Amino acid sequence: MENQLHQLYQAQAYPPMSHPSADPALSAVAASLGGLKPPHPATARILEIGCSSGHNLIPLALRWPQSDCTGIDFVENPILEARQRAEAAGAENVIFEVADLLNYRPRGGKFDYIIAHGFFSWVPDEVKAALLVFCRENLTATGIATISFNLECGWAKRMPVIQKVRIIQELGQVDVISGLEVLRGMSEPDSPELAIIDDMLAKGPAILAFDDFAPINDPWPLDGFAQAAANAGLRWLGESDPAENIPSALSDAEVAELAEKNLNPLDFQLAADALANRTFRSGVLCLADAAVEQRIFLNRVFDFSMRAGKAPAGAGKRRLWQAIQTFAPCSASVTEVQALLPEVDLRELAAMIYDGISNGWIRARIEPVIFEAGVPEFPCLDRFRLLSARARLPLVDIWHNPCLFPDSHFQVLAAMDGTLSQAELATFAKAACPELAIEPWLQHLAERGMFP
Repeated sequence: MENQLHQLYQAQAYPPMSHPSADPALSAVAASLGGLKPPHPATARILEIGCSSGHNLIPLALRWPQSDCTGIDFVENPILEARQRAEAAGAENVIFEVADLLNYRPRGGKFDYIIAHGFFSWVPDEVKAALLVFCRENLTATGIATISFNLECGWAKRMPVIQKVRIIQELGQVDVISGLEVLRGMSEPDSPELAIIDDMLAKGPAILAFDDFAPINDPWPLDGFAQAAANAGLRWLGESDPAENIPSALSDAEVAELAEKNLNPLDFQLAADALANRTFRSGVLCLADAAVEQRIFLNRVFDFSMRAGKAPAGAGKRRLWQAIQTFAPCSASVTEVQALLPEVDLRELAAMIYDGISNGWIRARIEPVIFEAGVPEFPCLDRFRLLSARARLPLVDIWHNPCLFPDSHFQVLAAMDGTLSQAELATFAKAACPELAIEPWLQHLAERGMFP
């Protein structure tokens, strides 16, 4: 099976993508709210396991030039690409190595952050176990590991679709997309599988080969993962995005109904996962013997920088949300926001911020995100974004979100090297993609922090 995995990843490029849920600036908040005090990622040692061509790790290394970043993957071709891209982007604080986790021995000491996104559910059981043991042996005392995995409850309805498509493939010697289209044509109009089929078709063949139809796709329940982590000497702290401890797919009424059952925290999470048909989790782990506070002190929230999420109900919460929104599209410190709400008691403010982070109407990070949101006279992408544009790869915005564009838009992005003025760029865009409304599009890019 490992040979089959190696052949897949060597023959096909895993779609380059940044993973916002694995951003240490976000997972550090989750760890802090879980009672740990992790190091600031700006000067941390960071390891990504299964880094592929580096599209997630290189932007982190560029954001924090004083950090020490390492990416490993067991396939040669993506590592070669990652090295080339890192050098071209000027990322001098990141190295990429070909390594098999079963025998990898890192140099330079333990890590403050270990990232394993899209890894756990797609490797054999012995590698899953090795990952957890590796984290226990190679995390610093206050370090954290962010590990994502597929959830059994959500995949229970997807697995039958996968099995049917595989049968169609074997009978008709067709590819995955053709198999899905055949199954769609055979399905009844009211079949609940239609939504699943459409979701798979929307992913496209490049993603499906590594996800739904990968050689291994092994969803686990949350309690099984938490227990496996505990057996390896690790502790589950919660989701890397604190707002997702309660799945965003649930309505307020469904959350309230669950709360009335007075379940313990893990059982609450299991019930919420099942109710939301949740398919994916990204969790934060620390050492089992780490110095974790048994209760969360609300003053922890004063370390965070915030931006507004979904609008909350309630006059008090709405005032806080509006104060944070004042600083958009940048983030704001708690001190800055408190200055706009002098009538609010600090403890009350901290409690509201904690509620906001937990429920998604505040998006917190461990560091401020401040940038110029206007379009410069000569729009210029940084080196990594320009490389990405010219290779027609997703651009990573200031929040570490991947941004996809139509091919025609990439032509305009690839011209943003600082040599063309806004007017000249508009003329170029009119010829390359006349449908593009260049002025609002440039403003949108600026508000996502694309222009350094």
